[in-house]
Amino acid sequence: MATPTNTRPATEHAGQYVDPADLICPGCTEQVRCEPPGYWCVAWGLPAPGFSHEDGSALCLARSTGRPAGPVEIDRRR
Repeated sequence: MATPTNTRPATEHAGQYVDPADLICPGCTEQVRCEPPGYWCVAWGLPAPGFSHEDGSALCLARSTGRPAGPVEIDRRR
């Protein structure tokens, strides 16, 4: 699995439009979709994330929190 080198957190552009086609999962580098995971259960005590993998599963877990990570943007300027 190749780790992308030209990425940045999608939240870096607060207030700016980010093309969803430029968002990937930081754990596996797969394209993400702008929808919550299909199986998310509110009873788990966490709000549903706003992004998921193309197959509807939650994004890979962040090592630091153990929760689904937020997507990162591919930096196409380089």
